[in-house]
Amino acid sequence: MTFIFWQGIISIHQKTFLEAVAKGNPEGRVILVVAEDITAYRKDMGWEVPKIDNVTIVQSPSHDDIKRLIALHKDAINIIGGIKVGSMLSFAFDECINAGCRIGIMTEPYNSAGIKGFLRTIKYKFYQMQYARYIQFVLAIGEQGVQQYSRLGYNPEIVFPWAYFVSVKTEERVKERDTSIRLIYAGRLEPAKGILRFVSTLAAQKNTNYTFDLYGTGSDEARIKTIIAESDCADRIRIYPFLKHEELIKKYALYNWVVLPSAGKDGWGVIVSEGLLNGLKVICSSICGASRVIKEGFNGIVFDWSKENDCANSIQKMFDIKTFETPDEITTWANAGISADAGAQYFFRIIDNIYSKQSKPGIPWEIN
Repeated sequence: MTFIFWQGIISIHQKTFLEAVAKGNPEGRVILVVAEDITAYRKDMGWEVPKIDNVTIVQSPSHDDIKRLIALHKDAINIIGGIKVGSMLSFAFDECINAGCRIGIMTEPYNSAGIKGFLRTIKYKFYQMQYARYIQFVLAIGEQGVQQYSRLGYNPEIVFPWAYFVSVKTEERVKERDTSIRLIYAGRLEPAKGILRFVSTLAAQKNTNYTFDLYGTGSDEARIKTIIAESDCADRIRIYPFLKHEELIKKYALYNWVVLPSAGKDGWGVIVSEGLLNGLKVICSSICGASRVIKEGFNGIVFDWSKENDCANSIQKMFDIKTFETPDEITTWANAGISADAGAQYFFRIIDNIYSKQSKPGIPWEIN
């Protein structure tokens, strides 16, 4: 079997999943077609273009290149990163339809907030009416993605909850010397990430048995520094520059909690997956797609920004709850539910369900 993944860039967040699909498809091929290798935005965050083993990469194809690739692999299953998203993916989507190809969609939720969100909903409903008959399955990232595509009118039987399935090298953990909370956040310091609001709430807590390290920069950095200074938290809350991804991965061994307090659209939040695989617990907002894998008292806490004091109450729970699983148990659970291998196995079961009439697979993070 040949699988063609059509995506925007060569993403470190897709690397290990695609490698796992290639490993599980030894008699076939896995092809990744991208509009460009990496964006300037991601470069600023410390990303580099990853090497993806056993995957054929086609970069910045012309229209003729796309037509030839589709004609050469007419029996392939094409997994396209969204419906009418960007010129290359839009052209590939249309060509796959014209050629009668097998098509699936892998997509994050769209931003449905405000008047622009209302107009997007109208647009995507129009797309559903126009194109749903050509799409055999939808891999909808995050709970919001599942809800959106179901509400748009796609058959629930072909809408599958999806994640950013990743595997990361884990470092030997620092021995727990005390009961202190050691938190890490990595990403943009901007309003949509909710990090200013979270720092403000954390700094107001009376409990000082924590350290919180932020790796990143952005428009809220100066205001966060002001809050740190005014709250006399400089010894506990610290800001560092972005790290290269491989350097960030090594840092997880120093912490026991990951923070992802997104206040605006956040399709998944790979730092959550990476943290869980390293045995860390997670405190995140319900806006994060990855919040759907968090079980309170087991591997973390989810709060809702729309509920007054919910973030503050959840931070207090982080200090108070003593029933969380051990790092080893969280890592074991994460490897079975959200790792690249787990994602590849789930993907193959979806393919068997859609094209070979096998039973619909369970969601991996809910069955272990």
